[in-house]
Amino acid sequence: MKENLIKLIVDLKLDEAEAFADELIHQGIEAQELYDIVMEGLNEIGKKYENGECYIADLIVSGMIAKNIFASANLHYGKRNAIKPLGTVLFGTIFDDIHDIGKDLMIDALENRGIAVIDLGVDVKVEKFIEAVKQHQPDIIAVSCVMTNSIPYLQQLGNALEEQNLLENRRFLLGGAVVSHDYVKIPQIDFMTNNFYEGIRYCEVYLEEKNNGAKDE
Repeated sequence: MKENLIKLIVDLKLDEAEAFADELIHQGIEAQELYDIVMEGLNEIGKKYENGECYIADLIVSGMIAKNIFASANLHYGKRNAIKPLGTVLFGTIFDDIHDIGKDLMIDALENRGIAVIDLGVDVKVEKFIEAVKQHQPDIIAVSCVMTNSIPYLQQLGNALEEQNLLENRRFLLGGAVVSHDYVKIPQIDFMTNNFYEGIRYCEVYLEEKNNGAKDE
């Protein structure tokens, strides 16, 4: 049962995977068990991507499968038993930069992995980031930046988050082409990457560790 659904996800059999998941749902599989099985399938796809055995397009298709299965599960179980998000990521492209392809790919991937995302869009001013952090209290602040002329705004954001004590018990991430430049020095940032899957894995691992730590308290 479990292995069949994992294989269908890994083989990117969209219709078959969704139909099989629907069958499991109507047979009474627990929401968390279904979630764990789907996540195992996504992790297998992630490993293939890391090893150069598939492409971002394949990650997107596997994400579509996961999203559709989760939607069916939540519709069936109802809000009370809907799958609880692993955590929350606040995401936006920094001011004076309107690139959104990488950001949107990351958002889809994070949501497909059971992580809630608040998308601030592009060309986001420092003040808007600060307001959103205060309002939503995310676990992770993720910023995308492609344009080098936007680096000063990243520095302003890092300083503002630190000065207002908004980095406690959360992580600050930077993704995009600017991370390849050695002169990007923003001490408040916990992790920088221009690798799609590295960014996803960092968020997953941090949120899992944070949740496990909360359970132990």
